[in-house]
Amino acid sequence: MTTQDFIVTDQSSVWLFEPRTEAAQRFVRQQVALDEWLWLGERFAVDYLAAAALAEDLENEGFMVETRH
Repeated sequence: MTTQDFIVTDQSSVWLFEPRTEAAQRFVRQQVALDEWLWLGERFAVDYLAAAALAEDLENEGFMVETRH
């Protein structure tokens, strides 16, 4: 069974990204500019206009991304 690095949940106008692995968490800390208020527990929120591009960028970086609608 493959562990997903990110679980992305489509909540309509906001998508929630949950970095699940150590590598995913490190990448977010180092490479993704996020304001503190975007974090909701272990997940961070992204406007739907940018979310699909971010998910694609994460896959291009070699991360396994599961999108849930």
